[in-house]
Amino acid sequence: MKVNSVSRISLILLLVLCFTGASAQKWNKPRYELHTGIGLTNFMGDVCSPNDPDKMIWILPFRTTGYLADGILKYNIKGRHFVSGSLNLGYMGARETIEKRTHYYYRDGIAFKSGFAELGVRYEFEFIKEREHKTVYRKLGETKLKNFTMPSYLFAGVGGYFSYGKFFWNDPQGRERYSKSYGSFAPVVMLGVGAKVRLQRNVYLGAEFGLREVIGDYVDGADGSRKSTTPSDDINKRWKFGKWIDQYQFVAVNLAFKMREKRNHMPNFKTIRR
Repeated sequence: MKVNSVSRISLILLLVLCFTGASAQKWNKPRYELHTGIGLTNFMGDVCSPNDPDKMIWILPFRTTGYLADGILKYNIKGRHFVSGSLNLGYMGARETIEKRTHYYYRDGIAFKSGFAELGVRYEFEFIKEREHKTVYRKLGETKLKNFTMPSYLFAGVGGYFSYGKFFWNDPQGRERYSKSYGSFAPVVMLGVGAKVRLQRNVYLGAEFGLREVIGDYVDGADGSRKSTTPSDDINKRWKFGKWIDQYQFVAVNLAFKMREKRNHMPNFKTIRR
């Protein structure tokens, strides 16, 4: 009888310890990720838009290229599902070429440059899940070939885009003929894909490619409301703006740090790099 009683008590204690350990492991799991990085942008809007209205994508290096810095805080809801908040700060610009001829399309020489801030929330689905092999290498926090993995994800979200800049036009002689300062705010739809590789136990090198669709047509300050006066009397064209919904693409590289959460479910920044 005494042996059976001891066995029962031991079994109960073992179950309690297992439950407590599992519960502690659950709340102490690194659910948060902090990403910070830099990247390049490609603007697609009225300025530098193609003459062919059916053309959907165009890239003009050094003419529509900008740059950004980003910060992202992610939370692992469950398994492959994440929710995140993002902040992008950067420079956006584009400029038409100036062709020195007597008769020219009056969009030659127009340009804009602006700073922008974008704040958004997004949902992420990890379609290639990170593998965690319980080997001595993982316990030591090392990255070996047998533990190599490249978690990849798709994301979609919404946010707000604010920009403040200058729209201007220079004539073929390089003289500024028109300029205006402007500010704009518009909702934005965010789509993209990302991936990362482990550098250390909780440190990753990542990359993202995304598309931002701005629900508006004033990112570049071009609205087609101003009639132009050309040097030649036989050409009097309006700047034909307004056909394009402004958007931009970006590619960015970042460092990601996994963080555990506190018992109140807030991120514990002290656990970065542990």
